[in-house]
Amino acid sequence: MMNIAFKSVLAPYIQGLLDQKRALGFKYDNEAYILARFDKYWLETNGDSDDVTMESLEGWTRLFPTEGKSSQAGRISVIRQLTLYMNGLGKISYVPIDVIRYSRPVVHVLSPEEVADLFRVIDGYVPKKQSTEVTRMAYGYRVIFRLILATGLRRSEAVCLRLDDINWKNGSITIYNAKGHKDRVVFMSGDLTKVIRKYTSDNLRLMDTEWVFPSFDPARHFSGGALSIRFRQFWKETVYAPSCAKPPTIHSLRHTYVVMRMNAWISEGIDLNVMLPYLSRALGHKSSNETFYYYHQVKETFRIIREKDSLAYEIFPEVRVR
Repeated sequence: MMNIAFKSVLAPYIQGLLDQKRALGFKYDNEAYILARFDKYWLETNGDSDDVTMESLEGWTRLFPTEGKSSQAGRISVIRQLTLYMNGLGKISYVPIDVIRYSRPVVHVLSPEEVADLFRVIDGYVPKKQSTEVTRMAYGYRVIFRLILATGLRRSEAVCLRLDDINWKNGSITIYNAKGHKDRVVFMSGDLTKVIRKYTSDNLRLMDTEWVFPSFDPARHFSGGALSIRFRQFWKETVYAPSCAKPPTIHSLRHTYVVMRMNAWISEGIDLNVMLPYLSRALGHKSSNETFYYYHQVKETFRIIREKDSLAYEIFPEVRVR
């Protein structure tokens, strides 16, 4: 939890908002960082004035040269919360509009052939420096990337997974305090459950760690950033990398999971309108529209709607809702 000393005339309101959010159970760490930047902006731009107007926020709401529109929207959204809080206390303030129109990037959904070759590289990875720790982590790479592809977990959810989060009896994973501060339960297939059980039995049985994917230091979990670098290195060794205009990221595995799951339903004649809410819930999405966006992108850019895909049946778990 970040503890910051705010210095502007709006400091009491900023600190009050943070205290309120954290009392409600929100971490609000990233927001605290944004509020610290805003505190500095206000001090430098508006001095001792505590009148929050459209004009006084003009410099804050504009698009900064080094950011994208999504970051701009995030900054404005935090200050929108601040001004709503101030209005609630009787301090009349201008509430900025946080709706910023920006185009979403085209995603790279891996084809079955790309998936197969990627895991050929991952499974064949041998660390240059041999030690118990790096060998264990190499094994972890094979498992964590399969976990993300077969369940659609976010990178942050996978690396932060604790041993106590897994229910071995029914093959479920409980994701706590995910994006949007929501908990959810994700069910694994029987095969995936066996893979993770064997991995934990072979590697973690004698270790003092709470993590499913401990780092070199077993007291810490895999680094999300380091895992992304490792993924890019693996991809570069595939036969598809030289001709790929937009290289995939770890998040592409999540996109691929959605598309393969929906393709499997289509090939089975299952109504997507019925199943999409369940898939959306399993992914931790706010709505089915957010989930269908993944599939829409594939139809528009890659056109890979296929007839029965054998690979899909091998990696997809059931989707259930608690």
